[in-house]
Amino acid sequence: MEYKIIPLNIVLTYPVKWGKYEILRDFIQNFYDSVGYQEFGERFRYEYSDDTLSMWVDGISFSYDWLLYIGSSTKTADVRYAGNYGEGFKIASLCAVRDFGWNVTMSSDDWELSVITQEQSLDGKTVEMLAYKMHQTPKTDRSRLTLSPISDEEFQLFKNTITSYYYYGNPLLGRRLWEGKEGAVYLYSKEGYEESLLYTYGYGRKGAVFCGYQLLGSNPFGLVVCLHDYEQEDRERKALYDFHIIRVFEKIAHCVSPEAAMEMLVKMRRYWNSVPSKRVDIHSWSVTIKRLISQISRSSEVTRLFRERYPDLLYLDPVFTNAAKNMRNQARAWLSSQDHSYLLVQEAFVRLGYPSLEEVCERAGGFAVNDSPTELEDKGFELLEDIVKQIYADYFVLDNGFPERKIIRNYRASCSGMAELKKTRRQLVTDAGVPVRYDISKLYLKRNLFQKDTFYKALATYIHEMCHIFGGDASNAFSLALTRAMEILMQQHDIISEYNEKWLLLYPADAKGGLNDR
Repeated sequence: MEYKIIPLNIVLTYPVKWGKYEILRDFIQNFYDSVGYQEFGERFRYEYSDDTLSMWVDGISFSYDWLLYIGSSTKTADVRYAGNYGEGFKIASLCAVRDFGWNVTMSSDDWELSVITQEQSLDGKTVEMLAYKMHQTPKTDRSRLTLSPISDEEFQLFKNTITSYYYYGNPLLGRRLWEGKEGAVYLYSKEGYEESLLYTYGYGRKGAVFCGYQLLGSNPFGLVVCLHDYEQEDRERKALYDFHIIRVFEKIAHCVSPEAAMEMLVKMRRYWNSVPSKRVDIHSWSVTIKRLISQISRSSEVTRLFRERYPDLLYLDPVFTNAAKNMRNQARAWLSSQDHSYLLVQEAFVRLGYPSLEEVCERAGGFAVNDSPTELEDKGFELLEDIVKQIYADYFVLDNGFPERKIIRNYRASCSGMAELKKTRRQLVTDAGVPVRYDISKLYLKRNLFQKDTFYKALATYIHEMCHIFGGDASNAFSLALTRAMEILMQQHDIISEYNEKWLLLYPADAKGGLNDR
């Protein structure tokens, strides 16, 4: 049989290292590119027998000239598929022959070629180069690639690798939620995601992400997201990082239908209250959630269905001022005391008609209605302040005096006390070495603390609120400061008992407890 040798000018020592998965993926890509994702599942065929693997597509033929040059591509359609650089077949062949001893044969139209190596002289030295051994064949419209020797394990890897391409019938794809020119979204079938396939570390194999028609990552939501117009930055096509996956979701969320957006949003419930932790937060799902909500809001019917399914959502406005933070703390305290269960979500849910936490709290009368103290309540405050001056003078740094006295008169308010805080500019540290972070401008106590038998509860609440000069409720500094304050209090039990007697004298002998409302 007459044949000719076609040198490729690629030395065998060319510094590229592909594994079997990458080699098989790029061989498959030649066929995928030729028929596209719509027909690949139906038209791509393969067989495996006697350690030989053959793969082919009928109705497609091309000139071998396309396999000669780095940078060339057999794609003639306007639509871009998985390939991008045109070098896949050449580099895959190099690694297959050099690193794994595979025989590679390709045929199409009226030709067949085998990948071989040959010695050539360069600058007086003999080097091994990659080449094609090509001969003419009867004309055909089948394009076929044959690999050997292929083990059973390598054949299984080949079948898994097919799944790394987006095509109708891919076993990873469950029910389709949406498809458009930009991409598609499916439910994850929970099948076919084999260990050899790329996935995003941290997300596991709980959902798949196809970019540029190729499986490049995963997601934790049980979704298959396909973004077709995707610029691959890494020529080696390694798995995407988590922040890449977030960007893919942001782009596809801008395109999907209201119905698909609702199903995606339901899957992403754990991030409904996601907000950026900084001005540029590449790890936040906030933008995706906002865009899905925007898509849902385009349909009154889908919005209604979502509201029926999730009736008890309350959104949280961003808070910036001390007054807003105070309202938020009160509303959260009210919410924690309710038997009805609500879920707090990000501000974008207002577009679906949900109320804010503060709105619901206000309608329920949950905010503290504050007032100035009565004469008798003032005397109660004076006793509490006297105790602080006597045993906490250094601990609470009272050089600015005591906070303004305020009374919470709303019996529905869930909190027994509040402190209105302002960030201090003073560089103060207690004798115990604890830095003072806030000044307290106003200190609130609930009216029911000013009763005949509530001295100890009133004192504990007052000390609790005074400890907020060291930090907020959730801070470690506040927790440590409060613990230390309680220790000091217990060490002064004789003084405390004396003040309890003084507290009792504030009331008439026949008092039944409680102060009259003004």
